[in-house]
Amino acid sequence: MDLNQLRLFLALARTEHLSRAAAEAGLAPATLSHHLAALERSLGTTLFDRSGRGLRLTETGRLLRGFALRIVNEAEAARAAIAEQERAESGTLRLGVIHSFHANLMPGLVAEFLRAHPGIRVEAREMIASAIEQGLLDGELDLGLAFAPAAHPGLGCARLFDEALVLVTARGSPWAGAPPESIPLALLPPRFATRRMIDAALQGRWAPKVVAEVDAIGSILALVRSGAVGTVLSARSVVGEGLDCRAIADPPPMRSAALLWCPARYQSASARAFSALVRARLAEPGGRRGARR
Repeated sequence: MDLNQLRLFLALARTEHLSRAAAEAGLAPATLSHHLAALERSLGTTLFDRSGRGLRLTETGRLLRGFALRIVNEAEAARAAIAEQERAESGTLRLGVIHSFHANLMPGLVAEFLRAHPGIRVEAREMIASAIEQGLLDGELDLGLAFAPAAHPGLGCARLFDEALVLVTARGSPWAGAPPESIPLALLPPRFATRRMIDAALQGRWAPKVVAEVDAIGSILALVRSGAVGTVLSARSVVGEGLDCRAIADPPPMRSAALLWCPARYQSASARAFSALVRARLAEPGGRRGARR
């Protein structure tokens, strides 16, 4: 039995008249009769008493009517829900975002997105870049905001903008203006993509004097404000007063922000809409050249 057969069965059950039910369905009475016979054969039972000129539901037919109503209604509800989701009117959008973008970019992007799509629920998780990439591959995330190029070749990657990595010290501290190689540094651990970029950028320039590895940028900045250490971060990561940023090399090392997704997985309408918003608000001219799709 299929949905069409159940709909025709319900029309017959409602009208108890073959010709009227056929007219409602836009079918010839013989065609409707054929569908009814096929449904009865598939169930191995008789659904209507055909004695006299009309049709009367049998006891089995009355039993099926309750199930058929629920099945057809659920199918219509599913169709409506899918249509809403395809119009980005419902559902959940799951985002993975590195710390500096989560703190500085996500509030404005999510607020604008929710104003345009109030029926969508947004889950934005602060994650390291490698976890974002794995979440996209595993289907646990819809989109990621991290770095280009993506470490995994199976991911789509659209470069958005470049930003410099800078030396950060507390204003008025002993390290303000000191030679970079003399400053004790608190850095992210090597599992963070930003730390690996810093190590690669400084190799052959000057050897960083790392005295602490801390896995939270907020804690690193608190240490820097104390005057005990400096750090190297993107300028976008530096929030709050009392901190100075300066170049650590000429030219300064850069990192590229990127929108990530998994082309092998279905992308919902809400993900497509958020992707378009991110590109419109963040992509610099030429930022999508070389993007993998």
